[in-house]
Amino acid sequence: MFVSPITVLADTQLVELDEVTLSVETVASQHPSSQPQARILWLPSEYGILPQERQLAQSLAAFGIESWFVDIYEAMFLSPTASAVDDVPTNWIVSLVQKAQQQSRQDPVPLWIIAPNKAAQLAVRGLVDFQQTPRNQIGLILLNPNLYLNTPKPGEEAQYWSQVSALNLPVSILQAEQSPWRWRVMGLAERLQNSGSDVFVQVQKQARDRFYFRPDALPEEREIAHALADKIRAMMRMQLPYLQESRQAGLLTLDKPNQVETTRSVDLQVFNGEQGRELQLENLQGQSVALSDYQGQVVLLNFWASWCPPCVHEMPSMARLKNQLKGQPFEILAVNLAESQAAIQAFTDAHPVNFPILLDPSGSAVKTWQVFAYPSTYLIDKNGKIRYALFGGTEWDEASHVEKIESLLTEN
Repeated sequence: MFVSPITVLADTQLVELDEVTLSVETVASQHPSSQPQARILWLPSEYGILPQERQLAQSLAAFGIESWFVDIYEAMFLSPTASAVDDVPTNWIVSLVQKAQQQSRQDPVPLWIIAPNKAAQLAVRGLVDFQQTPRNQIGLILLNPNLYLNTPKPGEEAQYWSQVSALNLPVSILQAEQSPWRWRVMGLAERLQNSGSDVFVQVQKQARDRFYFRPDALPEEREIAHALADKIRAMMRMQLPYLQESRQAGLLTLDKPNQVETTRSVDLQVFNGEQGRELQLENLQGQSVALSDYQGQVVLLNFWASWCPPCVHEMPSMARLKNQLKGQPFEILAVNLAESQAAIQAFTDAHPVNFPILLDPSGSAVKTWQVFAYPSTYLIDKNGKIRYALFGGTEWDEASHVEKIESLLTEN
């Protein structure tokens, strides 16, 4: 388990790009031969280069696998953030991939790119440009990938980076089970297959996003993290038969491949998406609850999980809101993301609520209501029409929210 720091023996080399020199930290293979059996280029996510990833590299080195780490953000005089990822020049990634392959030109070894979280964006941007001519001996491993242009607002379709549909490589995806992205991973796989990528998807049970470096990791997540190096090796072995074929990227299909994420609003936004969405789930008492049961009432429909800090933070304000509107035709329905009934019951015992908790073990409601982020909330009028939506946590008894709800309560 990742419970104490270890010493990583690493060399440093300089990689000359067109406009900058990058420092590459190499965790060398510990194979008896001087030549590594494989090489990994770790692309840093919005969380930067992590000590847990260096520890993984040390574990992999024992099996003859060399790892490269590059602090791209330092070279741009930026701290690693989501917006900094968007600013990384694509040609830097192309050059790094080229250098990693050229390093073993005399006796080629397979190269894998590992891209966690939003670094997946760097990977697909760079690799599609790299594949403008046919390439082989290269694969991609995505850990909890975020390949959306923006986090979609509730009810909206996701927009992917255009390079997702143009990539043509063996791709392995490891997706945490307790994440809203889990319900979108097969759609992502279909997009990646568009230009011929062979895609292997594995959902990691009992894990949340960032499970291998969360400061609040649960015991089971620490055990999963302890086995992650072996899982990476298994993903590499699975891809090996697919590395021989020379592959070329397909055509980009979107007009704006370089869009970046916009600032989230903390206010309820007018909803312009598809109407007529159904909801029928069981509550904690095993009773069937349907949205249609609340015809004539204003409903705040909230999607949440106990492991989501903003979800937990906003729940007391939801209870206060319910009390504030007591006696009026108003209800809150809180749909939980696929947690066990025992876990939800333990949570509500510790954090009592005054509104129904609904269970969505199969994620059917998450898919129907197109929930991409947690928490996500819809405000529905007396006629069952979705009027407003918000993703992200908030204080629900703030005046701006109460004003919108009360305006719907006065409507016929």
